[in-house]
Amino acid sequence: MNNIIYQNIIDYLLNKQWQIQTKNSKFDIFIPPKNLGFENSYKLYVYNKIDNKYFYKSCESLLETFGAIYDEDLDELTSIILEDKQILSLHIHKDEIINAKPPILYFNKLISRTKDLLNEVANFSILKKQHFFDTTTEEAERYLNYCNFVKNDIGSLITKIELPKRQEIKEETLFNKPIIGTEINENLINISSFINNNILQADDFQINDEFLLKNKNNVSVNVTNKLKSLYDAIEYADIDISLRSSCFYKQTFVKKLTKTKIKNLDIFAKTVKEKVKNIIEEQIFGKIIKLQSKDVTSDNNKILVEAYVKNVKSLISVRLNSEQIKLATDAFKNNKTISITAKIEKEKTQYKIIKLINISLARK
Repeated sequence: MNNIIYQNIIDYLLNKQWQIQTKNSKFDIFIPPKNLGFENSYKLYVYNKIDNKYFYKSCESLLETFGAIYDEDLDELTSIILEDKQILSLHIHKDEIINAKPPILYFNKLISRTKDLLNEVANFSILKKQHFFDTTTEEAERYLNYCNFVKNDIGSLITKIELPKRQEIKEETLFNKPIIGTEINENLINISSFINNNILQADDFQINDEFLLKNKNNVSVNVTNKLKSLYDAIEYADIDISLRSSCFYKQTFVKKLTKTKIKNLDIFAKTVKEKVKNIIEEQIFGKIIKLQSKDVTSDNNKILVEAYVKNVKSLISVRLNSEQIKLATDAFKNNKTISITAKIEKEKTQYKIIKLINISLARK
């Protein structure tokens, strides 16, 4: 572990533009970047005898120096450098509660939706599919077990999560390389950045084949839906999302969210689902096995139809308006077959109508 800690310290300094002046048998000697305004004689000594019993103590002392120079939290530096983790931060800008303790319900929603997002990014990293119906994978559960939500300061709207870095989340096989924590972490920040920049904050976005193929590594219906759910939970507040390690800092943000912008995510998700052929247009024949309607005069009625789709016996959920439910009720009472033409989406064991084109009694 000491060799990893040593490398993290070197990476941290190099990332901050420090330069190695020289090395000797005990120390790597660094000189600071000019923007810090230190005297030319200033030197920073990194103890390089990693097998020595004093090595860890010298590293703790260095972290205190880093904290003083860059005004950084010592616990966060400890996580990144000594514990070899990455830090995910969600910084919410919400004026009405910025100087008060966030409501418990608000905070609980934030944590819950963030966990859902982490889980879905892990699933995507393992399965490498743009859309899937599996609730979770064993590897995603393992990944979440490594994640540690750091306690927020009172009044803080910055949530920080310690993420695994080198831990193996999916084991190596004959045909595939192992997947480690940092790969999942970077997928999270990259997909979030893609959605924020190309979907939510784009003046005009066109989801064509070229666009999707170019960005296929960042295209995930499941992750998109969970990010949308997170933005709903924080009530469309401005948010910065950042990922930090010893050697890099990546950030994405979204501002001035509205319901209209959020609807763009629905359009994007539906388009991708169609592209991966989870949505089909079909004419099907079947019988209604369940009526579900609280108010037949409304346009929010539902029926469950048993029918064959692509020669497979399936259950299909259909929403109907007030006129259509009258036809469906008569068909149900008289055990008649109905014909449905619609765009249909497969959901695990049943299908759902995305767009109902026509419903009628089947001709004999």
